[in-house]
Amino acid sequence: TLGGNHLDVDGVIIIAEHGDYPINAKGQKQYPRYRFFKEVIQVFEQSGRSVPVFNDKHYSTDWDECTAMVADSHRLSFPLLAGSSLPVTWRIPSVEMPWNSDLKESVCVCYGGVDSYDIHGLETAQCMSERRHGGESGVRTVHAMRGDGIWEHLASQPSTHELLMAALSRSHQCRTPADRPWSPPTMDWIKEASTGAVAYWIEHLDGFRTTLFMLNGLVQDFTYAGMLASGKVLSCQMHLPMPPAHTTTADFFNPLSRRIEETIVNQLAPYPPERTLLTSRMTLFGVESLYRGEVKLN
Repeated sequence: TLGGNHLDVDGVIIIAEHGDYPINAKGQKQYPRYRFFKEVIQVFEQSGRSVPVFNDKHYSTDWDECTAMVADSHRLSFPLLAGSSLPVTWRIPSVEMPWNSDLKESVCVCYGGVDSYDIHGLETAQCMSERRHGGESGVRTVHAMRGDGIWEHLASQPSTHELLMAALSRSHQCRTPADRPWSPPTMDWIKEASTGAVAYWIEHLDGFRTTLFMLNGLVQDFTYAGMLASGKVLSCQMHLPMPPAHTTTADFFNPLSRRIEETIVNQLAPYPPERTLLTSRMTLFGVESLYRGEVKLN
């Protein structure tokens, strides 16, 4: 409002990530995204005018707050763009999942923590998976696992294993054994190097499967692999760039910044808020599954 009582900006960008915030019992840092958003909504309502809003990452750590944010955008008729930089960043090689494809399964391999980088990984898979025949149908179950349970479950999923290896083949920063620096990773090495591994096994309503592997210690980038009904595998790296360049390279947020600018200038988001609502839900269910002792949630 520039010190006044009326809305006096063309757009709002909420990046509520830098600060000292409490952590709840589930390990979720309580970033004030929802609080900031509701303060914005209050100004919109008082002014009788709304402008486009960008919300970084998932909407909130609370599902009711997530749905309320999307509902507010529809109620007040303003474009709401949300999520991470992964769906819009460069791909190596530059591939796109064919529209209306017969995709059957997606895998993302990444690094990072629960309720932080998992949203990145889920959006990496989602921007590919949503292009399958029939589009996104919703999610039936989420089952999160840590450590040895991941590899035991993977042994019964041959297609997921194949996609894991295909995704790892696209990594530029996959750690290899000191005595075999040029060899492809074996399962024994993946298990050894992936300290504190976490996986989300997700079943969609149409039978489609998404698996997220967060393999800290093994990789420091985001890679994707998807399997078509024919058995053909499509894979790539989502280039950000990765550590340590991400701390010094100005290009890191350029693709996402462009989408934010387009949303404000065109008064139209390039993709709907429901896309991030779905990945927010998968993230929250992954956290909840771990919190409840690695149980499958419906």
